[in-house]
Amino acid sequence: MSDTPSRENTRPLGGFRGPAAVLQRTADLVSLLGAWLAGLCIASLTLLVLTDILLAFFSRYLSFVPSGTGIGWEYSAYLMGAAFLLGSGMTLRAGLQLRVELILSSGRAGLVRVLEIVSAALGSAVTVTLAIWLFKFTLRNYGYGDVSQESFTPLWLPQAVLTLGAAILAFQMIARLITAVSGNVVNDPQLGAASAIE
Repeated sequence: MSDTPSRENTRPLGGFRGPAAVLQRTADLVSLLGAWLAGLCIASLTLLVLTDILLAFFSRYLSFVPSGTGIGWEYSAYLMGAAFLLGSGMTLRAGLQLRVELILSSGRAGLVRVLEIVSAALGSAVTVTLAIWLFKFTLRNYGYGDVSQESFTPLWLPQAVLTLGAAILAFQMIARLITAVSGNVVNDPQLGAASAIE
C-alpha cells in the first residue's frame, strides 16, 4: 500500500469544463472549508491537552489550582473525530488517502478509469449512507435532549460537527464519481497539505 497518488490521476483540472467541473470545484471549495475547520479542531485539541498538562503540573505545587479542566478527555475525543471527518474530503481530493497502487500504477489507463469509477461509486454509497445516518442520529439526540455524563454537553453539538464532516466527504465522493465518469482527473495533489508546505 502507498499514499502516493498514481501519475495518471494527478494532473490538475486544466481544460476540464462544464457542469462536472463546476461540481468538482464546488466540492473542492467545500472540502477546503472543512480542512480549515479540521485545522482549528487540531489547534483546539493541542491547546486543550497543553492546558490539562499545565494544570496537572501546577496543581502539585499550588493547592488552589485544579488538576485538570474536567473536560479534557471528552472534548479531545470530540475534536479528534471532528478533525478526522472534516479533513477527509480534502484528503480524498488531494489523493492522499491510502490506496493499493499496484494496479493503478500499471499504466493501463482504461483499467484505472474503471477502478476509479467503481471505487467512487462504492465510496459514494457508503459516505452518503453515513451522512444520512449521522444526520438522523443527531436529530434524534437533539429531540431527546441527551447530554454527556461528565460535562453535560448536549450530544447533538459534537454529533452535528461529525455530520457536517461526513456530508463534506460524501459531497467530494459524489464529485469524484462524476469526475471519473466524465473522463477527467480525480486527484489534485496541489490541494494537499504536503504540497502547500513544500
